[in-house]
Amino acid sequence: MTVIINVMTAWLSVIFAVLLTIIYLLRIVNKGQRKNKFIAKINRNLRNSHKTMGIAFVITACVHGFFSSGDILSFNFGTLCMVMGILLGLTYLLRKLLRGKCAWIKPHRWLTVVLIVFLGVHLWEVGGIMGPEAFFNCSLREVETSVAKLYGTQTVSATAVADPTDPVTDGSASAATAESTSAASDSTVTDTVVNKANLFLGSVDLKDGTYTGVAEGYGPELTVCVTVAENVITDVLVVSHNENNVKYYGKAIDAVPAAIVAAQTPVVDTISGATYTSNGIIQAVINALAPAVISGTLPSL
Repeated sequence: MTVIINVMTAWLSVIFAVLLTIIYLLRIVNKGQRKNKFIAKINRNLRNSHKTMGIAFVITACVHGFFSSGDILSFNFGTLCMVMGILLGLTYLLRKLLRGKCAWIKPHRWLTVVLIVFLGVHLWEVGGIMGPEAFFNCSLREVETSVAKLYGTQTVSATAVADPTDPVTDGSASAATAESTSAASDSTVTDTVVNKANLFLGSVDLKDGTYTGVAEGYGPELTVCVTVAENVITDVLVVSHNENNVKYYGKAIDAVPAAIVAAQTPVVDTISGATYTSNGIIQAVINALAPAVISGTLPSL
């Protein structure tokens, strides 16, 4: 549910920020002798709910920050937006302690301008708000992954277990177990990866080799190098990219390739706050594996 909560609260925060700001703009546009009654009515309704929307903005912004890839109290423009929202609330709450209306309304408006600037910069640095199609695809993959983790997947161990009722294995089981314990321990990781590869790929056969794939992340031409050996994805490496802000794309570049190798599937969970980069890596790996397919069909993003 991380992606769903993160994106939904991001949308709500932006919507509340726009509605809170548009009150003053509508009053400026609709002043004079030729006032539009419909615009005046909208502005009046927005003023009546101004306090409620301000509280809602701070709450949704905090929830969004908690589920984002960065620390909620770290120095970034998202955190600065929350700080501006809190300061705006304080100027409103302390208005009675200040002398006259202008004493609090002016800093209130200036803080609003700063909030909009910070919000714009924050949207720019994270690549904008995720669109409906990308949000639906990411949410669907997250739900599918959660269901898979909930029910689990049983695999057959590569190490044989002796049956004490079997006359063939009864006499040699103890000695075989003692001799194979060390070897079984050393090969656990390899067996797990191979089992996952067999379970995921199924009828898909891949040629051994190293393949290069290119896709679009937040920026263009995100390039990966994928190594296949004995129908197992052994290595995924991002060799070049044009992503912006290492604070966000760095986590995806570190985590997604490792997740692909561990899960033996190019379609893995995206990293919150670096969704575009994550999807770019996934798509680049799929593109890289396409010429390696001998038979079967690779999954799609």
